[in-house]
Amino acid sequence: MTDDLPCHFTSAFGAGFCTTIIASPVDVVKTRYMNSALGQYSSAGHCALTMLQKEGPRAFYKGFMPSFLRLGSWNVVMFVTYEQLKRALMAACTSREAPF
Repeated sequence: MTDDLPCHFTSAFGAGFCTTIIASPVDVVKTRYMNSALGQYSSAGHCALTMLQKEGPRAFYKGFMPSFLRLGSWNVVMFVTYEQLKRALMAACTSREAPF
């Protein structure tokens, strides 16, 4: 892909997907541990192990779509805006320089 809007959009969307894949299990365990009754889990690791044993690995990705839509859209807006502003600033800087 060339360095333009479709490339920036695709890259940002992919970054949001990868971020969600990596962060979702940690977020699910943290949320479940924080919302649990006092004494239900002895630690976050115990919470994760209990989830794995009782519900299987898919339990770590509960709420994946809402999380992906939030992170994916945020990445698209942030990275596309950043790249477009960078391109505009670079064009403005090069147009001010005197040609040699």
